[in-house]
Amino acid sequence: MDETALIHEMPYEAMRDICELLDSGDIWTEIVPFMPGIANNDVDGCKKYAVSDKTGYGPTWLLLRIWASKGYSILDLYIVFAHAKMVRCMEMMRGLVNSKHHYLEQLCIGEGRVSSAARVSAANTSQSGTRPHQNWSQAGSRNSGAEHGGPSSSSVRPPTAADTHASSSTDDSARIFTGLQNTPQVSYHELELATDNFAKNQMIGKGGYGVVYRGEWKQTKVAVKRLHAGVDRGNQFEKERLRQSLQELRTLAKYRHDNILPLYAFSLDGPEPCLVYQFMANGSLEDRILCREGSLPLSWRQKLDIAEGAARGLHFLHTIGRTPIIHGDVKTANILLDKHLEPKLGDFGLSRDGQVEADAEEKFPLIASHIKGTLAYLPPEFITSKILSTKLDVYSFGVVLLELATGLRAYIDTREPHGLADYCAVIDEKNDHKPMPIFNQLVDKRTPTHGAEIDEAFFSRLLRVGLQCSKKDRAERPTCKEIVEDLVAKI
Repeated sequence: MDETALIHEMPYEAMRDICELLDSGDIWTEIVPFMPGIANNDVDGCKKYAVSDKTGYGPTWLLLRIWASKGYSILDLYIVFAHAKMVRCMEMMRGLVNSKHHYLEQLCIGEGRVSSAARVSAANTSQSGTRPHQNWSQAGSRNSGAEHGGPSSSSVRPPTAADTHASSSTDDSARIFTGLQNTPQVSYHELELATDNFAKNQMIGKGGYGVVYRGEWKQTKVAVKRLHAGVDRGNQFEKERLRQSLQELRTLAKYRHDNILPLYAFSLDGPEPCLVYQFMANGSLEDRILCREGSLPLSWRQKLDIAEGAARGLHFLHTIGRTPIIHGDVKTANILLDKHLEPKLGDFGLSRDGQVEADAEEKFPLIASHIKGTLAYLPPEFITSKILSTKLDVYSFGVVLLELATGLRAYIDTREPHGLADYCAVIDEKNDHKPMPIFNQLVDKRTPTHGAEIDEAFFSRLLRVGLQCSKKDRAERPTCKEIVEDLVAKI
């Protein structure tokens, strides 16, 4: 078994045994603090939907599926169990990871920590167990610092480089606040008034690290993103929450473009950081593709215009600086539409300074351990090796184009293949790349028709560019400049 395989590819027997063990007494909640990318709403969802008569799966299974969707591997999970001192779970996975990592089990035992079996026994007699020390060091993310692809013995000890982290954080903050000189700062109290004290009926969106509210500020409709407080989630969650907040501030304050979501103001004087954006009257592209809240389907011309605008925004990010800005989380939920259906790229919490994809002999793509996202939008080289380049955004945008063409979701469990990029590629191959059979099988039938010939021309433009963008070999994917040129070409 390849230890770098995603968690959901684990053999059924091992997954079943681990889930049964951790479901007992809700022990699964003890590994959550060591899992980057698992947010409060993910935990709530596991508790809510893990009812046997609804799903047939327990909370541990759901939790591991969610984490796998963010690109985490079997080895990552093994290291999480090491952090949590759950030796019994590590033993269940021993045959799935390289033997060079097995010393972690002895290290856990040697530190005198309780094993997971003891935790189960305690949980069966008392529901009030102690939470493990929260000291995730991110060694499980296959980061670039792991020279041999595995953790060092320090990966299961509390971090000792606090000064380095503090210095890095200070440097980042200085750069960010320099870029905010022309962005107004607003008091938290003003935003409480603007959103009716962050009333539940003002909520318009909820993500991993924040909640977005509708509000009115200075006689203007706005969207206010309030970052989670991260209660009971540990220092690592707090660091990630603040990092994403500051990263989004940095990107939005520094770069202005017609197709990048405008940042009006920010607030850092309250219990949670807040960002104030332009209110996007037509919601997300995902909402419009799925015709949520009774909205009318987009026309083919509207779809192509939205695709073109979003591509221009990405091209701007990739080319504006000496090094490109990689969005890192391009998907239909993060492409927002104003009252004129003009697309704006949003949610820059995962954006990174990276590099342009170049000849492999000239440059080596940046390796990232922080970028997360929905699995269906992530390219193979990122899932397996965390390779980060502009071609990550290109692949993700290709999936967006395929969603526009077909109206299908990016990932469906009951579909084979599950991912939309693979599914469309299979259909294309089966039909020998013939336009009309593919059109008849894949076209979004909710899109208003203008006649088969015109519809097929728009559909094929989106599909062809989408398939090219989502090639498995990143060298075969176009640049965003080429994508824009292809989309604006006359039909």
